[in-house]
Amino acid sequence: MSSDRTRATTRRQLVRGGVAVGAGVVVGGVVVTPAEAAAGEPVRVGQPNDAGTAGTLLTGGSSDAPTLTLTHDGGRPPLVLAPTPEASIPAELPTGSLAVTDSGDLVIGGRDGTRRYVSTSRWANRTLAVAPVRILDTRAMDRYAANVVAGAGDVVAGRLGAGRALHVTVRAVPPALAGRATAAYVNVTVAGTVSGGFLTAYSSSIARPGTSSLNWWGPNQVLSNLVEVQLGSHQGTPLSFGVHVNAATSVIVDVCGLVLTVPEGS
Repeated sequence: MSSDRTRATTRRQLVRGGVAVGAGVVVGGVVVTPAEAAAGEPVRVGQPNDAGTAGTLLTGGSSDAPTLTLTHDGGRPPLVLAPTPEASIPAELPTGSLAVTDSGDLVIGGRDGTRRYVSTSRWANRTLAVAPVRILDTRAMDRYAANVVAGAGDVVAGRLGAGRALHVTVRAVPPALAGRATAAYVNVTVAGTVSGGFLTAYSSSIARPGTSSLNWWGPNQVLSNLVEVQLGSHQGTPLSFGVHVNAATSVIVDVCGLVLTVPEGS
């Protein structure tokens, strides 16, 4: 007995039946698009795979071979993670989870099952030693005038006046590196002191703190100290910091290191 009815051919049946069908090809009156794997079906290479809410577990490998190896012969990344809005990544992530935010930050599920950010060049700082460069000597202001942002008028007879401050910049130490610097290691020296006192080095972007970076206790002393100082901006000049003294003295500043926000070559 024959029937005029023809059973509808579904996209999944075409794939399971071994029929090779291209996108947009008409088969038996049905327009077929690339199939997507459903839960429980093999992963299909070269086309989308959607298992819905079901998870996928890959088990295998040995002591000599990894469970999964990805390569790309076209000079492209072998693995690309689709960005996820940061607000959509939960605070609690299973240990071993991996995601990337829409701003490019890599997120993992930490040992305690909470969200942790991977330290990359976007986050990490790097301390870089540089050949020592003298950027200030109040006994020879003309030689270092290009590094002085403000306060040059408070230097009299080679000494910075009591209760006065100079602001200096490290933008020339050396230019390619200092442009990414957030802090500097400086050796500050006082010479020709006239009485006991102290010196404070601080970022030009903040009010002077009530702390000291170098102390001396009498006249005619020469003392120095290595200081890490945060860099700021003074009157629009970046990469600057202030040097304040509460008693008149000559001040010498040598830069010997920088803290960079992005590692060199990244």
